[in-house]
Amino acid sequence: MNMPVMQAPGVESHGVRPPGPEVPVYDGDLYADEVIRDPYPVYARLRALGPVVWLSQHQVYALPRYPEVASVLRQPKRFISSRGVSLNERTNRLLVGSTLNSDPPEHDVTRGITSEPLLPGALEANAPRIRRAAEALVAELAQRGRFDAVADLAQYLPVTIVAELVGLPDAARAKMLTWASATFNLFGPENERAKAAFDDLRDLKAFLDEYGTPEKLKPGGWAQRIFHVGAERGIPFETCAQLMRDYINPSLDTTISSTGQAIKFFADAPDQWALVRARPELIPNAVEEVVRLASPIRAFTRFVAEDSEIAGVAIPQGARVMVMYASANRDERKFADPDRFDVTRDVHDHLGFGSGVHMCMGMHLGRLEIVSLLQSLARHVKTIALDGEPVVAMNNTIRAYASLPVRVEADERAPDTAAATSAGAAAQPERETLSVRVARRETAAQDIVAIEFESADGTPLPPFEAGAHVDVRVGPDLLRQYSLCNDPAAHGEAGRYRLGVLLDPNSRGGSAAVHAGFAVGQGVEIGRPRNNFPLRMDAAHTVLFAGGIGITPILAMAHALHAAGRSFELHYCGRSAARLAFLDELKRFGPRVHVHLDDGPEAQRLHIDDVLAAPAPGRHLYVCGPNGFMDFVTHAAQRLGWAEDAVHLERFGAEVNTDGAPFTVVAARSNVSFEVQPGERIAEKLIAHGIPVRMSCQSGVCGTCVTRVIDGMPDHRDHVQTASEKASNRTITVCCSRSKTRRLVLDL
Repeated sequence: MNMPVMQAPGVESHGVRPPGPEVPVYDGDLYADEVIRDPYPVYARLRALGPVVWLSQHQVYALPRYPEVASVLRQPKRFISSRGVSLNERTNRLLVGSTLNSDPPEHDVTRGITSEPLLPGALEANAPRIRRAAEALVAELAQRGRFDAVADLAQYLPVTIVAELVGLPDAARAKMLTWASATFNLFGPENERAKAAFDDLRDLKAFLDEYGTPEKLKPGGWAQRIFHVGAERGIPFETCAQLMRDYINPSLDTTISSTGQAIKFFADAPDQWALVRARPELIPNAVEEVVRLASPIRAFTRFVAEDSEIAGVAIPQGARVMVMYASANRDERKFADPDRFDVTRDVHDHLGFGSGVHMCMGMHLGRLEIVSLLQSLARHVKTIALDGEPVVAMNNTIRAYASLPVRVEADERAPDTAAATSAGAAAQPERETLSVRVARRETAAQDIVAIEFESADGTPLPPFEAGAHVDVRVGPDLLRQYSLCNDPAAHGEAGRYRLGVLLDPNSRGGSAAVHAGFAVGQGVEIGRPRNNFPLRMDAAHTVLFAGGIGITPILAMAHALHAAGRSFELHYCGRSAARLAFLDELKRFGPRVHVHLDDGPEAQRLHIDDVLAAPAPGRHLYVCGPNGFMDFVTHAAQRLGWAEDAVHLERFGAEVNTDGAPFTVVAARSNVSFEVQPGERIAEKLIAHGIPVRMSCQSGVCGTCVTRVIDGMPDHRDHVQTASEKASNRTITVCCSRSKTRRLVLDL
């Protein structure tokens, strides 16, 4: 390769003078085709120049060595992402505000929503499915002997299983690879690849505009979940639609890149393949070495928020620094013989997944996919060899192969998994809903019924964690969420899920349908367990508060803490003993359980200040119940000095009261007016008059239907708006709230 001129310090380049004579200059284009095909000699030359190098063509300070990259990534307040991480400002303007292009605390809020299904505990439910699919695929490819390691192997799990978990419409799945590739092309300079990518991104924007509503996404999918959880946490509807990008991009290209490069590394180093076959316990570490050496993301930039110094070089506020992950991961000052693939290398602190607050959100999923594939390959394939010339994918940011022909020798002693489950069968996506039947039904307390589900076909139900809930289809168009309240550890013995359902007198069909129906033997469709209320098992002491039906997730937590021998106490509050469910079951926890009844003697009344008087590091508080009860407990905790991150709560979508005096609604922009009678909902009347309304929870906890008020005073009955938002009377949740004035004018 012809190397660009490396200028001596202080020499001007293309009319741009380096900020100081101590900064070496590189004149070449880091995104030229020849560099993308083989970047490693350029990286080595940049590292040799120094810890900070001025890239004259890109007007950025490059950081090619490990220490400087690691340091910058751990200083998100000085080297910020909220001004974009691309080299070109057009892209930065377009993507600012996304999770990748944001800073704490906003970043933490959005990442907290999209990352939860990708955490190790949440992935456990899907891991068997991914492993089965990997095993079936590899068994078939091993018998074929020749295949493309990109199209036939690396792309398979991301574009089938993972795309199904994301839950996008079928029409979008075929375009996900194009959209992901285009997005990563935008992070480089505004070259021809980036310009072409803008056209592809218009298609993605059109998709997000059309399908960025929960009702158009697959039930139970990660994308739909964004809208439900996001609304509960105060994220605007429009932001939730854009957050779907978090799943479209990183769930595909980075994993495909690493998988393809892993096969190339093993083909080039047959001794390493023989080693992992002989010692399969090395495979997880081998994946880390793959990610170090492959570094799917070549580089991102950071905006310098204040005058800074890096390795003795002054970096002015307003400049950009380029964090070169791929170069840092081959820094000979950090890794001995860095270009050698060594599955036994200690790579615990490589930067292939990034570092700091922006560390790769999907790394646990990527690890699971690649480990599953390599484990299956180790069982079925004796040798791997190239069967043609690899073709590098020409992308500004992703280092990957577009094509990688390989030839493998099958191990005839491998288990015949192909006979049991062919790759064709594995391609049939596993359903994200579970078919169950009612195995048991009993009255748990006044107006509370306990329902136990078992699998309809006898297969084990997926495990769940304390705090998890399931979506239950209680009617053709009616979905409700109920917490799982049995012992998570004992679930495997009985193979059942248990719910506790309170009959709400103002039921809109949810609890009423469960109480009126759901007879033993009846078939029901439910979602897989999801946990938005996870329990910390490492707490020094846990205080559990349950109000009424809020005992359901709290009971599962008590079981988990008791089984683990952890310190905890449980306070169960209600009007009377007749209205409290599972009291007999709670007796097994002995004096840890305290029951507080409104109609009981004074000695057993709840004295909240005494219970919460000792906040301390390591103590955590969990609260579930009616909203007024939770507000009472959490306000007391705040007043008594409990740290915000030590208080955890889960709000249910209460079936709200829609009674009240009649009033007139005027939809100003539509020039439509109508009467809302007692028991009627504004949203339903709007829809009946042909005015579309976005809705999800229908109970005032998601914020999807928040609408601007032009005139009048709303009667707020939601649980999503803040006290100040309600006091301003500028917006209303039309799914549940009413009007205090005779006339209410809405901006619709």
